[in-house]
Amino acid sequence: MEAVFAQKKRVRSPVGAGVFYPEDKRGILKFIRSFGLEAGKGGNAQAIIAPHGAWDFSGALAANAFSSAMGRSSNINRVVILGPIHDKREKGLFLSNSHSFNTPLGNILVDRDISEELKFNGNYFVIDDIPHLGEHSIEILLPFVKYCFPQASIVPILMGQPSEEYIDDLAHALKAVIAPVLDETLIVVSCNLSCDNDTATARLLAEECLRLFSEKDAPAIASAILDGSINACGGALVVSLLESGLLDGKDSCSPANYMVSAVGSTVDNTENNTVFYSAVSFE
Repeated sequence: MEAVFAQKKRVRSPVGAGVFYPEDKRGILKFIRSFGLEAGKGGNAQAIIAPHGAWDFSGALAANAFSSAMGRSSNINRVVILGPIHDKREKGLFLSNSHSFNTPLGNILVDRDISEELKFNGNYFVIDDIPHLGEHSIEILLPFVKYCFPQASIVPILMGQPSEEYIDDLAHALKAVIAPVLDETLIVVSCNLSCDNDTATARLLAEECLRLFSEKDAPAIASAILDGSINACGGALVVSLLESGLLDGKDSCSPANYMVSAVGSTVDNTENNTVFYSAVSFE
Protein backbone atom coordinates (compact mmCIF):
# COMPACT_ATOMS: atom_id res chain seq x y z
CA MET A 1 0.00 0.00 0.00
CA GLU A 2 2.85 2.39 0.86
CA ALA A 3 4.48 1.79 -2.54
CA VAL A 4 1.21 2.47 -4.34
CA PHE A 5 0.75 5.70 -2.39
CA ALA A 6 4.28 6.82 -3.23
CA GLN A 7 3.62 6.35 -6.92
CA LYS A 8 0.77 8.84 -6.71
CA LYS A 9 3.03 11.60 -5.42
CA ARG A 10 3.82 14.05 -8.19
CA VAL A 11 7.42 15.19 -8.55
CA ARG A 12 8.27 18.09 -10.81
CA SER A 13 11.46 17.19 -12.72
CA PRO A 14 14.13 19.78 -13.61
CA VAL A 15 14.32 21.03 -17.19
CA GLY A 16 17.24 23.46 -16.86
CA ALA A 17 19.88 21.20 -15.32
CA GLY A 18 22.82 20.93 -17.69
CA VAL A 19 21.64 24.04 -19.53
CA PHE A 20 21.42 26.86 -16.99
CA TYR A 21 23.33 25.16 -14.18
CA PRO A 22 25.25 21.90 -13.59
CA GLU A 23 23.19 18.74 -13.90
CA ASP A 24 25.20 16.70 -11.41
CA LYS A 25 25.35 17.02 -7.63
CA ARG A 26 29.13 17.33 -7.57
CA GLY A 27 29.16 20.25 -9.99
CA ILE A 28 26.46 22.10 -8.08
CA LEU A 29 28.15 21.62 -4.72
CA LYS A 30 31.49 22.76 -6.11
CA PHE A 31 29.90 25.91 -7.51
CA ILE A 32 27.86 26.83 -4.43
CA ARG A 33 30.63 26.03 -1.93
CA SER A 34 33.01 28.31 -3.80
CA PHE A 35 31.06 31.27 -2.37
CA GLY A 36 31.54 30.18 1.25
CA LEU A 37 27.85 29.86 2.12
CA GLU A 38 27.55 28.51 5.66
CA ALA A 39 24.53 27.94 7.90
CA GLY A 40 24.16 30.71 10.45
CA LYS A 41 26.71 32.95 8.75
CA GLY A 42 25.31 35.79 6.69
CA GLY A 43 22.57 38.38 6.78
CA ASN A 44 19.05 38.23 8.15
CA ALA A 45 17.11 39.20 5.05
CA GLN A 46 13.35 38.69 5.09
CA ALA A 47 13.22 38.67 1.30
CA ILE A 48 15.65 38.61 -1.59
CA ILE A 49 15.59 39.31 -5.31
CA ALA A 50 17.81 36.89 -7.24
CA PRO A 51 18.38 36.51 -11.01
CA HIS A 52 17.38 33.55 -13.16
CA GLY A 53 20.17 33.66 -15.73
CA ALA A 54 22.62 30.87 -16.45
CA TRP A 55 24.87 30.38 -13.45
CA ASP A 56 27.97 31.17 -15.51
CA PHE A 57 26.67 34.74 -15.73
CA SER A 58 24.42 35.31 -12.71
CA GLY A 59 25.19 32.48 -10.28
CA ALA A 60 27.51 34.61 -8.15
CA LEU A 61 24.73 37.17 -7.74
CA ALA A 62 22.27 34.46 -6.71
CA ALA A 63 24.79 33.18 -4.17
CA ASN A 64 25.19 36.70 -2.75
CA ALA A 65 21.43 37.07 -2.50
CA PHE A 66 21.04 33.82 -0.58
CA SER A 67 24.01 34.67 1.63
CA SER A 68 22.12 37.74 2.77
CA ALA A 69 19.55 35.43 4.44
CA MET A 70 21.88 32.72 5.76
CA GLY A 71 21.94 34.22 9.23
CA ARG A 72 18.34 33.00 9.53
CA SER A 73 19.06 29.52 8.17
CA SER A 74 18.04 27.59 11.30
CA ASN A 75 14.70 29.43 11.51
CA ILE A 76 13.58 29.24 7.89
CA ASN A 77 11.08 26.42 7.44
CA ARG A 78 9.52 27.68 4.23
CA VAL A 79 10.67 29.52 1.11
CA VAL A 80 8.00 31.30 -0.92
CA ILE A 81 9.54 31.59 -4.36
CA LEU A 82 7.96 33.81 -7.01
CA GLY A 83 8.88 33.54 -10.67
CA PRO A 84 7.70 34.92 -14.02
CA ILE A 85 6.49 32.78 -16.89
CA HIS A 86 8.43 33.39 -20.10
CA ASP A 87 5.63 32.04 -22.32
CA LYS A 88 3.74 35.23 -23.09
CA ARG A 89 0.55 33.31 -23.78
CA GLU A 90 0.11 32.42 -20.10
CA LYS A 91 -2.06 34.60 -17.90
CA GLY A 92 -2.79 34.15 -14.21
CA LEU A 93 -1.15 33.00 -10.98
CA PHE A 94 -0.10 29.37 -10.83
CA LEU A 95 0.57 27.28 -7.75
CA SER A 96 1.88 23.73 -7.98
CA ASN A 97 0.05 20.51 -7.23
CA SER A 98 3.30 18.54 -7.10
CA HIS A 99 4.35 17.04 -3.78
CA SER A 100 7.96 18.01 -4.42
CA PHE A 101 10.36 19.59 -6.90
CA ASN A 102 13.38 17.53 -7.82
CA THR A 103 16.88 19.04 -7.86
CA PRO A 104 20.27 17.37 -8.32
CA LEU A 105 20.73 17.91 -4.56
CA GLY A 106 17.49 16.08 -3.74
CA ASN A 107 13.78 16.74 -3.62
CA ILE A 108 12.21 19.79 -1.97
CA LEU A 109 8.72 19.34 -0.53
CA VAL A 110 5.96 21.71 -1.61
CA ASP A 111 4.01 23.33 1.23
CA ARG A 112 0.61 22.33 -0.04
CA ASP A 113 -1.25 23.76 2.98
CA ILE A 114 0.08 27.26 2.37
CA SER A 115 -0.63 26.84 -1.34
CA GLU A 116 -4.26 26.02 -0.59
CA GLU A 117 -4.54 29.03 1.72
CA LEU A 118 -3.17 31.33 -0.96
CA LYS A 119 -5.70 30.01 -3.46
CA PHE A 120 -8.50 30.51 -0.94
CA ASN A 121 -7.42 34.12 -0.34
CA GLY A 122 -7.02 35.05 -4.01
CA ASN A 123 -9.21 35.39 -7.06
CA TYR A 124 -6.77 34.49 -9.82
CA PHE A 125 -4.80 31.58 -8.34
CA VAL A 126 -4.92 28.20 -10.03
CA ILE A 127 -3.26 25.04 -8.72
CA ASP A 128 -1.85 23.73 -11.97
CA ASP A 129 1.53 22.16 -12.70
CA ILE A 130 1.42 22.63 -16.47
CA PRO A 131 3.01 26.13 -16.48
CA HIS A 132 5.63 24.91 -13.97
CA LEU A 133 6.80 21.95 -16.04
CA GLY A 134 8.76 23.87 -18.68
CA GLU A 135 9.56 27.08 -16.79
CA HIS A 136 13.07 27.69 -15.41
CA SER A 137 12.66 30.93 -13.45
CA ILE A 138 11.96 29.15 -10.16
CA GLU A 139 13.91 25.98 -10.86
CA ILE A 140 17.21 27.76 -11.44
CA LEU A 141 17.26 28.95 -7.80
CA LEU A 142 16.14 25.72 -6.15
CA PRO A 143 19.62 24.20 -5.69
CA PHE A 144 20.48 27.27 -3.60
CA VAL A 145 17.30 26.75 -1.56
CA LYS A 146 18.12 23.08 -0.98
CA TYR A 147 21.72 23.80 -0.02
CA CYS A 148 21.11 26.85 2.18
CA PHE A 149 17.87 25.75 3.86
CA PRO A 150 17.77 21.95 3.61
CA GLN A 151 14.87 21.60 6.05
CA ALA A 152 12.64 24.12 4.25
CA SER A 153 9.65 23.42 2.04
CA ILE A 154 8.77 25.66 -0.89
CA VAL A 155 5.72 27.52 -2.10
CA PRO A 156 6.37 27.98 -5.84
CA ILE A 157 4.23 30.67 -7.49
CA LEU A 158 4.39 31.63 -11.16
CA MET A 159 2.85 34.77 -12.66
CA GLY A 160 1.91 34.96 -16.31
CA GLN A 161 1.82 38.22 -18.24
CA PRO A 162 1.67 41.06 -15.71
CA SER A 163 -1.58 42.89 -15.04
CA GLU A 164 -2.80 45.13 -12.26
CA GLU A 165 -5.30 42.48 -11.19
CA TYR A 166 -2.69 39.75 -10.77
CA ILE A 167 -0.28 42.07 -8.96
CA ASP A 168 -2.95 43.17 -6.47
CA ASP A 169 -4.31 39.65 -5.99
CA LEU A 170 -0.89 38.21 -5.20
CA ALA A 171 -0.13 41.09 -2.80
CA HIS A 172 -3.40 40.54 -0.93
CA ALA A 173 -2.91 36.79 -0.63
CA LEU A 174 0.70 37.14 0.53
CA LYS A 175 -0.34 39.59 3.24
CA ALA A 176 -3.19 37.39 4.46
CA VAL A 177 -1.34 34.06 4.44
CA ILE A 178 2.36 34.79 4.92
CA ALA A 179 2.21 37.59 7.51
CA PRO A 180 1.37 35.18 10.37
CA VAL A 181 4.32 32.89 9.49
CA LEU A 182 6.76 35.54 8.29
CA ASP A 183 9.34 34.84 11.00
CA GLU A 184 9.90 31.32 9.64
CA THR A 185 9.62 32.21 5.97
CA LEU A 186 12.01 33.55 3.33
CA ILE A 187 10.53 35.20 0.25
CA VAL A 188 12.52 34.89 -2.97
CA VAL A 189 11.66 36.80 -6.14
CA SER A 190 13.27 35.48 -9.32
CA CYS A 191 13.89 38.55 -11.46
CA ASN A 192 16.24 39.84 -14.17
CA LEU A 193 16.63 43.60 -14.43
CA SER A 194 16.48 44.28 -18.15
CA CYS A 195 16.82 42.94 -21.67
CA ASP A 196 17.44 44.83 -24.89
CA ASN A 197 19.29 44.34 -28.17
CA ASP A 198 21.18 47.56 -27.49
CA THR A 199 23.60 47.23 -24.58
CA ALA A 200 23.49 50.91 -23.62
CA THR A 201 19.70 50.86 -23.49
CA ALA A 202 19.69 47.63 -21.48
CA ARG A 203 22.07 49.20 -18.96
CA LEU A 204 19.93 52.32 -18.55
CA LEU A 205 16.81 50.18 -18.05
CA ALA A 206 18.64 48.05 -15.49
CA GLU A 207 19.95 51.04 -13.55
CA GLU A 208 16.49 52.58 -13.36
CA CYS A 209 14.97 49.27 -12.32
CA LEU A 210 17.54 48.73 -9.58
CA ARG A 211 16.98 52.26 -8.30
CA LEU A 212 13.22 51.70 -8.03
CA PHE A 213 13.69 48.34 -6.33
CA SER A 214 16.10 49.81 -3.81
CA GLU A 215 13.71 52.67 -3.05
CA LYS A 216 10.80 50.19 -2.69
CA ASP A 217 8.67 52.47 -4.86
CA ALA A 218 5.88 50.03 -5.70
CA PRO A 219 3.60 52.47 -7.60
CA ALA A 220 6.46 53.69 -9.77
CA ILE A 221 7.63 50.14 -10.50
CA ALA A 222 4.10 49.02 -11.34
CA SER A 223 3.56 51.94 -13.68
CA ALA A 224 6.90 51.39 -15.41
CA ILE A 225 6.31 47.63 -15.78
CA LEU A 226 2.79 48.03 -17.16
CA ASP A 227 3.66 50.82 -19.60
CA GLY A 228 6.87 49.12 -20.72
CA SER A 229 9.31 51.82 -19.63
CA ILE A 230 11.23 49.13 -17.76
CA ASN A 231 11.18 45.47 -18.77
CA ALA A 232 12.37 43.59 -15.69
CA CYS A 233 11.48 39.91 -16.10
CA GLY A 234 9.76 39.31 -12.78
CA GLY A 235 9.36 42.97 -11.88
CA ALA A 236 5.61 42.63 -11.34
CA LEU A 237 6.31 40.06 -8.63
CA VAL A 238 8.52 42.60 -6.84
CA VAL A 239 5.58 45.01 -6.91
CA SER A 240 3.30 42.40 -5.34
CA LEU A 241 5.82 41.77 -2.58
CA LEU A 242 6.17 45.47 -1.84
CA GLU A 243 2.40 46.06 -1.96
CA SER A 244 1.81 43.19 0.47
CA GLY A 245 3.30 45.23 3.29
CA LEU A 246 5.48 42.30 4.38
CA LEU A 247 8.60 44.43 3.92
CA ASP A 248 7.35 47.53 5.73
CA GLY A 249 10.15 48.77 7.94
CA LYS A 250 12.75 46.64 6.14
CA ASP A 251 15.77 48.30 4.56
CA SER A 252 16.92 47.31 1.08
CA CYS A 253 20.46 46.79 -0.10
CA SER A 254 22.30 45.24 -3.02
CA PRO A 255 24.40 42.52 -1.36
CA ALA A 256 26.61 42.16 -4.41
CA ASN A 257 26.64 45.91 -5.14
CA TYR A 258 27.05 45.40 -8.86
CA MET A 259 25.34 44.32 -12.06
CA VAL A 260 26.48 41.82 -14.64
CA SER A 261 25.35 41.38 -18.22
CA ALA A 262 25.21 38.57 -20.73
CA VAL A 263 24.82 38.79 -24.48
CA GLY A 264 23.21 36.06 -26.55
CA SER A 265 19.96 34.33 -27.35
CA THR A 266 17.17 34.74 -24.83
CA VAL A 267 14.49 32.18 -24.03
CA ASP A 268 12.28 33.53 -26.81
CA ASN A 269 15.17 32.97 -29.25
CA THR A 270 15.76 36.65 -29.84
CA GLU A 271 19.39 36.93 -30.87
CA ASN A 272 22.00 39.29 -29.44
CA ASN A 273 19.98 40.68 -26.56
CA THR A 274 21.88 41.97 -23.55
CA VAL A 275 20.41 40.91 -20.21
CA PHE A 276 21.41 42.64 -16.98
CA TYR A 277 21.30 40.93 -13.60
CA SER A 278 21.72 42.02 -10.00
CA ALA A 279 20.56 41.04 -6.51
CA VAL A 280 18.67 42.89 -3.78
CA SER A 281 17.90 41.95 -0.19
CA PHE A 282 15.43 43.38 2.33
CA GLU A 283 16.43 43.16 5.99
